[in-house]
Amino acid sequence: MAAPAGEIPQLTADQKSHAFVCCAGQDKDFADGIVAAVQAHGFICTTEKDFVAGVEVKDNILKAVSEARRTILILSKNFIKSEFGKFEMLQAIRNSYKHSRQTVVHVLVDIKDEEIPTELSTVTGIDARGRSKEDVVKHVVAVLMAPDVPMTAAISGFVDSTAHGLAWSYYYGYLKLILPGFIDRVKRSEYWQDEVNKRRIVPKLFILLPESCFCWPTLTDNDSKIQKAGPLEEFTANRSGNICRSYRNYVYKVQGDDGEEYYFVAEYATPLLSLYEMSEGKIAGLDNTQKKIQRQLFQHVLGQILSHSQAEPCKNAYYLLPYDDVMPDGSNKYPISELITKAIKEELGK
Repeated sequence: MAAPAGEIPQLTADQKSHAFVCCAGQDKDFADGIVAAVQAHGFICTTEKDFVAGVEVKDNILKAVSEARRTILILSKNFIKSEFGKFEMLQAIRNSYKHSRQTVVHVLVDIKDEEIPTELSTVTGIDARGRSKEDVVKHVVAVLMAPDVPMTAAISGFVDSTAHGLAWSYYYGYLKLILPGFIDRVKRSEYWQDEVNKRRIVPKLFILLPESCFCWPTLTDNDSKIQKAGPLEEFTANRSGNICRSYRNYVYKVQGDDGEEYYFVAEYATPLLSLYEMSEGKIAGLDNTQKKIQRQLFQHVLGQILSHSQAEPCKNAYYLLPYDDVMPDGSNKYPISELITKAIKEELGK
């Protein structure tokens, strides 16, 4: 076969193949034909034939997905009914979120459009229905040759995730309520009314996203350089039978390296504390690796939600601050005062 136009993409240090090809047992002949033709073009492909004997199938799948530049799903009626097929699909999607790029491709074999899993609604698809093998291979090669594409701006339908639910709950149950009037509440505060302090406060909610998911009771507990200043005007709303439920945000102050005091409103993304406690407890069965995956996905989905056109009332009222808080000694005493001061100065144009 003729070689593809251009150079085959180089694999990174943690990638072992250009594509991990998944299929149901009944579709192996079809998949093997695609794999053989694609390999003839110079691509490295892996399938279940490359699984390590003695290792659990799901562990083999996780390894194959994580080490492949792309995961190709041979999407058939048999595949979507298969337990392992569903697992491969979900792990492939998680891998996309992990790397913030499209890594999943599905090849439609014998299912109708309306039978395509909603989780794959924003995933690149190749329609093999009624096409020759040569035509299908041509499209697969084109996908493998294509450069990496960032995750689509559309919010994915991926729902098999603790983090996904936490992000939506955090938005609808909290941020959607407090952010629309947040800037006005800051501007009505004593910290804004003071002409000197006005130049040292950012009317945004700084949302802290620590890598460990551990959230200190107060920011002062985390970093002694941060001091409490006082509460903002409270916001109330009737919510789920709770009359005049109160929402209150707190103002902190920190001294910058220029000697000036800066004021800000910040808090941890509370769902991360739930993830932390789930990983520490024994009820949820969430191990540390799963917690890390969910935390990354939480940040990604939350960012997508807040940047969506329907979240316009929240625009300009928040600042997401992700950071790795695990210190060399294993503690979570990360100096967030430096991180926040830097963000404040950037916002103030200093």
